[in-house]
Amino acid sequence: MKNCQYLVCLVVFVFACSKDNDGAADKPSHTPTGNILYDNGEKIYSLDLSTGARKIYFEQNNYSLNSWDVSWDALTRLETSSIAGDFKNIRFSLINTGNGNISKEIIYPRLAGEDRLIAAKLTPDKSHILLEPDLNHGIVLLDLEGKIVKHLRTVNDKNLTLGDRALMLADNSILFTFGGKHILKTSPPYDEIVAIKEMNYSDWGNVHASRDGLKLSVRIDKHIYIMNSDGTELTQATDSQTQEREGIFSPDGNFLLVASDYQPATFRPGTWSLNIVPLDGSKHIVGKNPSASVIVVKEQNSENVERGDDYMLWR
Repeated sequence: MKNCQYLVCLVVFVFACSKDNDGAADKPSHTPTGNILYDNGEKIYSLDLSTGARKIYFEQNNYSLNSWDVSWDALTRLETSSIAGDFKNIRFSLINTGNGNISKEIIYPRLAGEDRLIAAKLTPDKSHILLEPDLNHGIVLLDLEGKIVKHLRTVNDKNLTLGDRALMLADNSILFTFGGKHILKTSPPYDEIVAIKEMNYSDWGNVHASRDGLKLSVRIDKHIYIMNSDGTELTQATDSQTQEREGIFSPDGNFLLVASDYQPATFRPGTWSLNIVPLDGSKHIVGKNPSASVIVVKEQNSENVERGDDYMLWR
C-alpha cells in the first residue's frame, strides 16, 4: 500500500489561565443524565444516572477481547477480538445493544504486529471503524465491509506507533497524538494534516472529544484540562491530592466523568474512582474531600464510590 507522507506546520497557540475556585464551586444547574459504561475486571457495568441502578452491560473475555466501543446513540457495540487458533486475522463484531445479537462481523487481516494491541472505535456516524496505532500499522480507517479507506503510517517520515492515540470527531476528522509532543488532525479526504497543539509537557495524554467535537479534554501531569478543539483556551478543570486519568464528556457536553484517585497496575491500565464535575470554567477538587460541585458516582443505596479500570464511556 502506498505510504503517504505529510508535512505538518506548527502554529502559535494562545493559552488561557485556569480559574481556581478553591473547591467552592456552585452546584451544577441541572443533574447529569444518561448511562455510564465502565470496565471493572471481567465485567462491563452500566449505571443509570437518573436512578443509580447498576447492571452488567456485558461480560468480556479478557483472553480474546482486544477492545470495545459503543456508538453515540448507544444502539451499537463494537467488539474487537482475536480469533482462537488464527494468528493472521482479527474479528470486528457489531452488536445490537438492545437484544445482544451480532448484526455484522468483519474478519480483518492484521497488517503487522501483535493483534492484542489493536484497539478499534466506531466513527460517530457508525459508517466506519477506526483502528488506533499499534507497534507497526499506524492509523487505519475501514468501511463496514473491511475495506481500507485511509491508512496513515507516518508523519514527516516518522512512524505512528504504540502510544500514539486516535479518535474521530463529529465531522469525521481524525484527531491523533503524535510522538509525545503534538495533537494533530486530518479531515476528509485525509490528504492534509494540521497541528492542533504542541504539548510541551513531560507527561500528558488521555485525549477525549465532546460529542459535537468542539471541546477536548486532556490529562496534563496529574490533572484534567479542557480546551477548544482548535487547541485554544486551555483551562484546568480538576484538582486533587492524587492523580486523575481520564475525562469523558457527557452527551450534552455540560459535565465531565473523571477517573480520580488513579492507581496504576502491572498488567492493566490501573483502577480509579468515578466522579462527575460540571464544565463551568471552574476548577473542581475530585477524589477525597471533593468540592461541593462534584458528584461522586455511587450505585443506588450504596455508600461505596464506583470504581473502574481500562475504559469508560458516557452514553
